[in-house]
Amino acid sequence: MLDNVGLIAANTSRTRAYLAALERNKLLPSWCLLLDDESKKLKIGQTRGNSYKTPNIDQNENSWSESNFDPTLPLEPWLERLGLNYVKSNTQDIHSDETVDLIRSSKPDVLIYSGYGGVLLKKSVLDCGKKFLHVHGGFLPDYKGSTTNYYSLLSEGSVGASAIFLTVDIDSGPILSRCKFPVPPDALELDHIYDSAARAKVLIQTLKKYQEKGEFSYLKEDETGNANLYYIIHPVLKHLAILGASS
Repeated sequence: MLDNVGLIAANTSRTRAYLAALERNKLLPSWCLLLDDESKKLKIGQTRGNSYKTPNIDQNENSWSESNFDPTLPLEPWLERLGLNYVKSNTQDIHSDETVDLIRSSKPDVLIYSGYGGVLLKKSVLDCGKKFLHVHGGFLPDYKGSTTNYYSLLSEGSVGASAIFLTVDIDSGPILSRCKFPVPPDALELDHIYDSAARAKVLIQTLKKYQEKGEFSYLKEDETGNANLYYIIHPVLKHLAILGASS
């Protein structure tokens, strides 16, 4: 267990990918905040299905080794089975006074952020005295912004993930670790399986380096390249990206 690392978890596929990877690699957080979600309305990062068959993928040194997770498993029973110390907020709003107080009073200095998609952390959260470890779905700094893995599929036939500490500027925090991945086995499942799996793999890489060194280290500035900002991809371009990856 990582004593100084916690997890902020929302009811999303990404959270399930993270939990499965953290359990598999014996890198469990010491504390977890579960954002409540009583709403029946689907949010970004949630899946519609009630069951899912995990892909049959070789787990040995495979780029998609962290894709072996069920994006529909209930979170609370999972946290309880793992014996994690967790609290549940009465709201899904990470910026509520209650949630901010829970974050501020938590013991870990570093919190893995796995909140709902499309939510940018405001100053009220960023000023809680914690570092928020976020894995962006895209190879930074080349692909900042939203739905960037569809753009990288179109332009170079790969997807990426990058671990950063969040700042007020979008996807601009110091880069801890990053990786490019080949075309996923099923591009139709990029949103719920393979984007999350890529992020989970980079998260594990980052935490293993932290465990070995006792501190988080960053890429050198001259290793990071040029920054480009992307916006939510048009459905037609998204369809073309999926077709190209599937051909």
